[in-house]
Amino acid sequence: MIAFFKRIIRVSILFGTLFLFFNCSSQIPSSWVLRDIQSLDVKIMNTKQWLKTEKSNYKYLNKVMRSELSFYRKNDFRVFQGLNREMELMNKCLEKVKSSLSKQMKLATKIKKRQSLGVFDGKQSQQKKKSLFSKKKNNLSIVNKSDKAIKVIKSLEKNSISILESQSDYNSSIESLTAVLKKKRSRLVFIRNQVIQWNQQLKELIHIREKLVPTIDNFNLILSEALFKSAESSYAKNIIDLSKLIEKYNDEMDSFESYVKNIESIAGKQVKGLVYIIKDTEEKNYEKKYKKGLTNYQNILKEIPKLINSV
Repeated sequence: MIAFFKRIIRVSILFGTLFLFFNCSSQIPSSWVLRDIQSLDVKIMNTKQWLKTEKSNYKYLNKVMRSELSFYRKNDFRVFQGLNREMELMNKCLEKVKSSLSKQMKLATKIKKRQSLGVFDGKQSQQKKKSLFSKKKNNLSIVNKSDKAIKVIKSLEKNSISILESQSDYNSSIESLTAVLKKKRSRLVFIRNQVIQWNQQLKELIHIREKLVPTIDNFNLILSEALFKSAESSYAKNIIDLSKLIEKYNDEMDSFESYVKNIESIAGKQVKGLVYIIKDTEEKNYEKKYKKGLTNYQNILKEIPKLINSV
């Protein structure tokens, strides 16, 4: 039991590698900030992951929207047109990102194979806050560069703007779909996005839990002293009972952390997909379990200090 309290509480959780963009439609996307070939590689990798994730999301969305579109085509053609338009826009955005990303990948390969082009130089990497692109007329990034290098730089900028604009438009379409369905008293749920938010909530709670470690360590000392003096005394028995209760609480928090860690898979199996539509008055079982577990976790974090301070 004592050894249990001496273990290090886990303070982090896997979040996956989703790189999602939540730009408001009112914002004007800028170009990628590129300082060297490594920063270009990172942007390409992130965009590839985004595209992979959103193509998967769109596949699930397209599946659940079929029945919605069929219903509104017969019962409310105006709503049907709105929903169908956003679905088509989302598909076009994904295709645009795919096309522009392919161009960026080819340019990156070209830059690596032909370093003599001098697209990136030493000054660029040293000036950490300066991007390869600039809106100023006297663009230092193209000074003393060849026509071929300038052509590559402009292509990189053009493609990156296209990617960011398409990602922003894609997310705007999701917001529009969500708004239309909300008016019809329905929720459009993207499980991956939901899980990202929940993981962030849990991360904050785990940080609070970590801060309790010194308090629990101090309690361990009190427990050890009580057992050393007399394990049969009423005081010692009270300490032991408290330690068992705290151990139970820790098990419950561990269980909840494990649940959230695997919730994407759990939710996906429950709804047979990663995107679904549900009445706004209803919740899926995985959502109910999460909310119940979250409340319990929060209450435990408040209860443990009270129990220890009562000793």
